[in-house]
Amino acid sequence: MLRVLVVGYNKMLSALISGSVYSGHKVVGALRCDRVSYSKFTLFLKDIFAPSHDLSLLRAFGVYDVKAPSINSKEFVKEFEKLKPDVILVGSWAEKISPKIASLPKLGCINCHPSLLPRHRGANPYFWTIFLGEDLTGVTFHYVNEKFDCGDILLQEAVTIDNNMNAGELRDRCSKYAQGLVGELLNKIERGEIVAKVQDESRASYESQIEYKDTIVDLRKAKKDIHNHIRALRPWYMPSFRLDSRKIYIKNYRFLALADKYKDVRIGSKVFENAKIVIIRALDCLVEITK
Repeated sequence: MLRVLVVGYNKMLSALISGSVYSGHKVVGALRCDRVSYSKFTLFLKDIFAPSHDLSLLRAFGVYDVKAPSINSKEFVKEFEKLKPDVILVGSWAEKISPKIASLPKLGCINCHPSLLPRHRGANPYFWTIFLGEDLTGVTFHYVNEKFDCGDILLQEAVTIDNNMNAGELRDRCSKYAQGLVGELLNKIERGEIVAKVQDESRASYESQIEYKDTIVDLRKAKKDIHNHIRALRPWYMPSFRLDSRKIYIKNYRFLALADKYKDVRIGSKVFENAKIVIIRALDCLVEITK
């Protein structure tokens, strides 16, 4: 039985804790994102009056709530020395982990990244895989090193992306895969059966943080590209488009056949509008937008 310290947020934190426990390992503590996001006093009040999903999860599993303002802090090192974990598991964590912290556990500091590394390193691969129209992603467990998502791969499994799946649904699916894989990972580490694999840099891609411009949908594109862009943003961002000088949010949408009478209409222009909907001529279809 390995002693595991988990660092993470939301669904991935839940997956790593539950998967470790269900496979017979001991989760000795967890650092939740709330510790980094709020001041001590604000978090004290929040934990009393509006406890987060992460705190409720720790309480449900009886996991110690690691008290540190950052994974790179001296407080975290003290907590580590007290808890004596064999391995640190990381999931959905924005901080870059220092080499000092990564070298603390004897069996390594391991990140769970929701893509088929070395593809889609960096932030929010859920968005980018769907936006780019890919039908396959994955979950990768890899050692943490000095660069984001570049460490040697320990375990990896492909995850399919359904045609109408949004980014939130893909996050949920990847988290389910991670929950199942983490037990296999820990068991193989304990038995000494893991062989680390260096990432192939010739296949690597790195994705940036989502910016405001990424939430603007280009309705001049083809039906498939428009659909991929909108579902890639949901449920965390509200997609919108520009019409003349206006910004219009896309609450709902559907695609209509491009009738002959609209084929000479300029791509990206309006063919109909009332108080509730607007219809735009896209590259290969009409798009009806509920405002």
